[in-house]
Amino acid sequence: MDWEDLRAFLAVAKRSNLRQAANMLEVTQPTIARRLKRLEAEIGIPLFERTREGHHLTEAGALLLPDARAVETAALRVEQGALRLSQGLSETVRVEAGEWAAAVIVRGLHLLSSQPKIEFVLSGRSSPKADRSPDLSLHHGLPATGSELTRRVGAINCALYGSPDLLRGQTAPLADTELSALPWLGFVEEQQDYVTMQWLQNFMNGRGPVARMTNTDLMLVGASTGIGAAVLPCFIGDEAPGVTRLSNTIPELRAEYWLKVSPNLAQNPSIRLVSLWIIDCFRSMRTGGEV
Repeated sequence: MDWEDLRAFLAVAKRSNLRQAANMLEVTQPTIARRLKRLEAEIGIPLFERTREGHHLTEAGALLLPDARAVETAALRVEQGALRLSQGLSETVRVEAGEWAAAVIVRGLHLLSSQPKIEFVLSGRSSPKADRSPDLSLHHGLPATGSELTRRVGAINCALYGSPDLLRGQTAPLADTELSALPWLGFVEEQQDYVTMQWLQNFMNGRGPVARMTNTDLMLVGASTGIGAAVLPCFIGDEAPGVTRLSNTIPELRAEYWLKVSPNLAQNPSIRLVSLWIIDCFRSMRTGGEV
């Protein structure tokens, strides 16, 4: 079985669209179609149902998906190991990321060897006197590339969380009408343009928040005290003491993340290793299913 055929299968399973899968793997759409056809011929059963809306996994495709993902994870780690063996990686790689993405990769530091060294910079938080730009940057949504290379690394699901007292004896997930009546926590006015804030203001029928905060850590503390519900990433909220998930995941707030790197740096062994490690971090993260 050809690994490139499995990569095509995984890409189409993620995107449900041949063109988007081709863009993701940086190949042509006919190449993706040819690889899928070859894989289905080898297995002897259709893996996707083709419709006008896209490609959707058949029952057989859904059964194959976990094993294909395991192969992908193993392949990433083999490549990481090969890079470590072939290079003395003594450089420090600077990675810029937003709050949620930074939390994902910091939680995955145990997946990375001691080399190369990593330096984290939160988006918009670097010193104006800094004389070094990030080597890699993680973006929420596909960035306008210019000359940079981009690669999708994964996605973060989120949901509404709060103190168990907010359930008032009911079973989660609460209905939308019940959720929209809860007191809620929002970001400060300077962050009104956040997608999360726009969704909350619409969902809460124009009611204002009971308190405004600047970051997820404060939201988590506020939610655990019972003063209101907060939107939190599932990989944080599902494991945090003092809060429970009140809703199912929110499709409108699912955050796709992309890695951006200069073509001049893309083949640097340290940069390649850290890029693969970031993908591994997202693969290993609990994405948060339904309640």
